[in-house]
Amino acid sequence: MNCIIVDDEVIARNGLEQYVAQVSELKLVGSYGNAIAAGEALRKMQVDLMILDIQMPNLTGLDFLKSLNKQAPLSILHTAYPNFALEGYQLDVIDYLVKPVTFDRFYQAVTKAIEFFKLKNGNGTSNGPDEFIFIKADKRYEKVMYQDILFVEAMQNYSVVQTSERKLITPMSLKSMEEMLPEASFRRVQRSFIVSINQISAFEGNQVRVGKRMITITKEVKTELMNKLMPGGE
Repeated sequence: MNCIIVDDEVIARNGLEQYVAQVSELKLVGSYGNAIAAGEALRKMQVDLMILDIQMPNLTGLDFLKSLNKQAPLSILHTAYPNFALEGYQLDVIDYLVKPVTFDRFYQAVTKAIEFFKLKNGNGTSNGPDEFIFIKADKRYEKVMYQDILFVEAMQNYSVVQTSERKLITPMSLKSMEEMLPEASFRRVQRSFIVSINQISAFEGNQVRVGKRMITITKEVKTELMNKLMPGGE
């Protein structure tokens, strides 16, 4: 991943540069003392990960992220101020590091970014047992194995991801979840539900049982799923 560092403190930049050099998956392509210079760099080259300070002169890190909108690379905030964490996560940052940062904590954040980057670029869309998705929940990104997901339910402005062990509430829409989950293993069965095909344990009328939940499905979807799971018909 092409990585840049944006921090107005020289000592902080030097420390991060040394950390980045220890991670083989990262290539440092720029280190900048302000957001303006970083913005120019983003327009000229491909950047996959940005490690960004918040309190900088002229343009803060948070305002810089807002200006980039959806064009922002994956970002990790690196700051001395813990009180900006909520606003940072609302801007979809991967992680929030409070100075001083140990290498272990840095590596934890970077590993999360690397795995999310692989997911975004299609290195996880098949149906193998080790495939996973990162789901934003409770101000952080949670790694969830595909094989553990039972169903996803739409609830107003968020979605509930039910796994075999836990329930995650995410601000992601059901449509976004549908686009990220592999089609071979998951099916949207009605307006409010996506189910794991492999987790269907029974058909009953116009419903399927997934885990302990009975979920209503359309007639067309029922026919499709039964043909897939029970070749030869009902």
